[in-house]
Amino acid sequence: MKELSPLQKSIPNIITLFRLVFSPALLLFTPFSNSFLLLYALLGVSDVLDGFLARRWGVSGKLGARLDSVADFLLFGILVYLLVRNYRFPVWALFWVGSIAILRFSALAVCFARFHKLAFLHTYANKATGFLLVLSPFLLPILGLNASVIIVCVAASISALEELILQLSQHELNLDVASIFK
Repeated sequence: MKELSPLQKSIPNIITLFRLVFSPALLLFTPFSNSFLLLYALLGVSDVLDGFLARRWGVSGKLGARLDSVADFLLFGILVYLLVRNYRFPVWALFWVGSIAILRFSALAVCFARFHKLAFLHTYANKATGFLLVLSPFLLPILGLNASVIIVCVAASISALEELILQLSQHELNLDVASIFK
Protein backbone atom coordinates (compact mmCIF):
# COMPACT_ATOMS: atom_id res chain seq x y z
CA MET A 1 0.00 0.00 0.00
CA LYS A 2 1.21 3.52 -0.84
CA GLU A 3 2.51 5.61 2.07
CA LEU A 4 -0.13 8.03 3.35
CA SER A 5 0.59 11.75 3.56
CA PRO A 6 0.38 13.44 6.98
CA LEU A 7 -2.94 14.98 5.89
CA GLN A 8 -4.35 11.58 4.91
CA LYS A 9 -3.22 10.15 8.25
CA SER A 10 -5.15 12.95 9.97
CA ILE A 11 -8.42 12.44 8.09
CA PRO A 12 -9.99 10.04 10.67
CA ASN A 13 -9.26 12.52 13.48
CA ILE A 14 -10.57 15.42 11.36
CA ILE A 15 -13.82 13.48 10.85
CA THR A 16 -14.04 12.89 14.60
CA LEU A 17 -13.44 16.60 15.24
CA PHE A 18 -16.29 17.36 12.80
CA ARG A 19 -18.60 15.33 15.08
CA LEU A 20 -17.22 17.02 18.18
CA VAL A 21 -17.66 20.54 16.78
CA PHE A 22 -21.03 20.08 15.05
CA SER A 23 -22.87 17.94 17.62
CA PRO A 24 -23.85 21.05 19.64
CA ALA A 25 -25.31 22.52 16.43
CA LEU A 26 -28.13 20.00 16.80
CA LEU A 27 -29.44 22.22 19.59
CA LEU A 28 -29.97 25.03 17.05
CA PHE A 29 -32.51 23.05 14.98
CA THR A 30 -36.08 22.14 15.75
CA PRO A 31 -35.67 18.73 17.37
CA PHE A 32 -36.31 15.83 14.99
CA SER A 33 -37.10 18.13 12.04
CA ASN A 34 -35.76 17.23 8.59
CA SER A 35 -32.77 19.58 8.94
CA PHE A 36 -32.03 18.16 12.41
CA LEU A 37 -32.24 14.58 11.08
CA LEU A 38 -29.96 15.41 8.15
CA LEU A 39 -27.23 16.84 10.40
CA TYR A 40 -27.77 14.01 12.85
CA ALA A 41 -27.38 11.42 10.07
CA LEU A 42 -24.13 13.09 8.92
CA LEU A 43 -22.83 12.99 12.49
CA GLY A 44 -23.81 9.32 12.75
CA VAL A 45 -22.03 8.49 9.49
CA SER A 46 -18.94 10.32 10.76
CA ASP A 47 -18.95 8.06 13.82
CA VAL A 48 -18.71 4.98 11.61
CA LEU A 49 -16.38 6.48 9.01
CA ASP A 50 -13.64 7.76 11.33
CA GLY A 51 -13.00 4.39 12.95
CA PHE A 52 -13.32 2.49 9.68
CA LEU A 53 -10.74 4.69 7.94
CA ALA A 54 -8.36 4.66 10.91
CA ARG A 55 -8.36 0.86 11.01
CA ARG A 56 -8.23 0.43 7.24
CA TRP A 57 -5.33 2.84 6.85
CA GLY A 58 -3.54 1.58 9.97
CA VAL A 59 -3.55 4.98 11.66
CA SER A 60 -5.49 4.09 14.80
CA GLY A 61 -4.05 5.68 17.88
CA LYS A 62 -4.72 6.72 21.44
CA LEU A 63 -5.54 10.30 20.47
CA GLY A 64 -8.11 9.19 17.90
CA ALA A 65 -9.68 6.71 20.33
CA ARG A 66 -9.99 9.38 23.03
CA LEU A 67 -11.37 11.98 20.62
CA ASP A 68 -13.88 9.40 19.39
CA SER A 69 -15.03 8.65 22.95
CA VAL A 70 -15.47 12.35 23.76
CA ALA A 71 -17.31 13.00 20.49
CA ASP A 72 -19.59 9.98 21.06
CA PHE A 73 -20.33 11.06 24.62
CA LEU A 74 -21.20 14.59 23.48
CA LEU A 75 -23.40 13.48 20.56
CA PHE A 76 -25.29 10.88 22.58
CA GLY A 77 -25.61 13.21 25.56
CA ILE A 78 -27.24 15.82 23.33
CA LEU A 79 -29.51 13.19 21.79
CA VAL A 80 -30.63 11.88 25.20
CA TYR A 81 -31.22 15.45 26.40
CA LEU A 82 -33.38 16.21 23.35
CA LEU A 83 -35.28 12.94 23.61
CA VAL A 84 -36.10 13.46 27.28
CA ARG A 85 -37.00 17.10 26.66
CA ASN A 86 -39.26 16.42 23.67
CA TYR A 87 -40.95 13.12 24.49
CA ARG A 88 -43.10 12.15 27.42
CA PHE A 89 -41.22 9.10 28.67
CA PRO A 90 -42.90 6.72 31.07
CA VAL A 91 -41.46 6.74 34.58
CA TRP A 92 -40.10 3.19 34.19
CA ALA A 93 -38.07 4.35 31.15
CA LEU A 94 -36.57 7.28 33.05
CA PHE A 95 -35.54 4.99 35.91
CA TRP A 96 -34.03 2.56 33.41
CA VAL A 97 -32.05 5.31 31.65
CA GLY A 98 -30.94 6.62 35.06
CA SER A 99 -29.75 3.15 36.04
CA ILE A 100 -27.77 2.88 32.80
CA ALA A 101 -26.20 6.29 33.49
CA ILE A 102 -25.20 5.12 36.98
CA LEU A 103 -23.55 2.03 35.47
CA ARG A 104 -21.72 4.17 32.88
CA PHE A 105 -20.46 6.66 35.46
CA SER A 106 -19.46 3.78 37.76
CA ALA A 107 -17.38 2.30 34.94
CA LEU A 108 -15.76 5.71 34.38
CA ALA A 109 -15.03 6.04 38.10
CA VAL A 110 -13.50 2.54 38.22
CA CYS A 111 -11.41 3.34 35.14
CA PHE A 112 -10.16 6.55 36.73
CA ALA A 113 -9.45 4.89 40.08
CA ARG A 114 -7.57 1.98 38.50
CA PHE A 115 -5.87 3.58 35.48
CA HIS A 116 -5.98 7.34 36.26
CA LYS A 117 -7.82 8.00 32.99
CA LEU A 118 -11.40 8.66 31.99
CA ALA A 119 -12.26 6.40 29.05
CA PHE A 120 -15.04 4.43 27.45
CA LEU A 121 -14.22 1.07 25.88
CA HIS A 122 -14.79 0.30 22.21
CA THR A 123 -16.57 -3.01 22.73
CA TYR A 124 -18.92 -4.61 20.24
CA ALA A 125 -21.78 -4.06 22.69
CA ASN A 126 -20.94 -0.34 23.00
CA LYS A 127 -20.81 -0.06 19.22
CA ALA A 128 -24.16 -1.84 18.87
CA THR A 129 -25.68 0.45 21.49
CA GLY A 130 -24.27 3.49 19.72
CA PHE A 131 -25.71 2.24 16.44
CA LEU A 132 -29.15 1.81 18.02
CA LEU A 133 -28.92 5.27 19.60
CA VAL A 134 -28.01 6.75 16.22
CA LEU A 135 -31.05 5.01 14.73
CA SER A 136 -33.42 5.92 17.57
CA PRO A 137 -34.74 9.21 16.13
CA PHE A 138 -35.61 7.29 12.96
CA LEU A 139 -37.09 4.31 14.88
CA LEU A 140 -39.44 6.39 17.05
CA PRO A 141 -42.02 7.13 14.33
CA ILE A 142 -41.90 3.51 13.14
CA LEU A 143 -41.87 1.51 16.39
CA GLY A 144 -43.27 4.01 18.85
CA LEU A 145 -41.75 5.30 22.05
CA ASN A 146 -42.07 2.24 24.30
CA ALA A 147 -40.67 -0.31 21.84
CA SER A 148 -37.81 2.03 20.87
CA VAL A 149 -36.93 2.63 24.53
CA ILE A 150 -36.95 -1.08 25.33
CA ILE A 151 -34.71 -1.99 22.38
CA VAL A 152 -32.16 0.74 23.09
CA CYS A 153 -32.21 0.26 26.87
CA VAL A 154 -31.68 -3.51 26.66
CA ALA A 155 -28.61 -2.97 24.49
CA ALA A 156 -27.39 -0.08 26.65
CA SER A 157 -27.85 -2.09 29.87
CA ILE A 158 -25.85 -5.00 28.50
CA SER A 159 -23.06 -2.77 27.19
CA ALA A 160 -22.87 -0.66 30.37
CA LEU A 161 -22.70 -3.75 32.59
CA GLU A 162 -20.08 -5.32 30.32
CA GLU A 163 -18.00 -2.15 30.43
CA LEU A 164 -18.13 -2.02 34.23
CA ILE A 165 -17.09 -5.68 34.49
CA LEU A 166 -14.25 -5.12 32.02
CA GLN A 167 -13.04 -2.02 33.88
CA LEU A 168 -13.01 -4.03 37.10
CA SER A 169 -11.24 -7.06 35.60
CA GLN A 170 -8.69 -5.62 33.13
CA HIS A 171 -5.08 -5.69 34.30
CA GLU A 172 -4.27 -2.69 32.11
CA LEU A 173 -6.52 -0.29 30.26
CA ASN A 174 -7.37 -1.60 26.80
CA LEU A 175 -9.77 0.75 25.04
CA ASP A 176 -10.13 -1.61 22.09
CA VAL A 177 -11.21 -4.72 23.99
CA ALA A 178 -13.85 -6.34 21.79
CA SER A 179 -15.96 -8.11 24.39
CA ILE A 180 -16.01 -9.68 27.80
CA PHE A 181 -15.95 -13.01 25.98
CA LYS A 182 -12.61 -12.36 24.24
